[in-house]
Amino acid sequence: MLLSVAVSVDGYIDDCAAARFPLSSAEDFDRVDQLRAESDAILVGAETVRRDNPRLLVANPDRRAARVAAGKPAHPLGVTVTASGDLDPALALWHQDAERLVYAADGGHPTASARLGGLAEVVAAGRGSTSPRCSTTWAAAASAG
Repeated sequence: MLLSVAVSVDGYIDDCAAARFPLSSAEDFDRVDQLRAESDAILVGAETVRRDNPRLLVANPDRRAARVAAGKPAHPLGVTVTASGDLDPALALWHQDAERLVYAADGGHPTASARLGGLAEVVAAGRGSTSPRCSTTWAAAASAG
């Protein structure tokens, strides 16, 4: 597992504005594309899907060709987690030539299934964990959507 995130010098990964807050240069985007090409799956949270409308694709055609030559799909699996299931089916993520998987908390599973239909595989992820830390995380995610 690899975590890749751009952080500002003051420790932020985004701001509160509706518009995307770019923190990366062309070199950073190329490095991220290389990481995507080397990955089996990319996990993003529901709020990232809502705010950034990502495609989660490998942009470089040579990297895509290398994936296919290695017996992999051209693009990694796109995975999203959601508590509410409130994901817009019109977003770019669902309309790419790549497989998509959504893990939805039990309360959001019916909504995600109804909204995404055949655009993604939607899996019920349960209520959360019995661990106080994980339960708190699911509760926070549920309140955020």
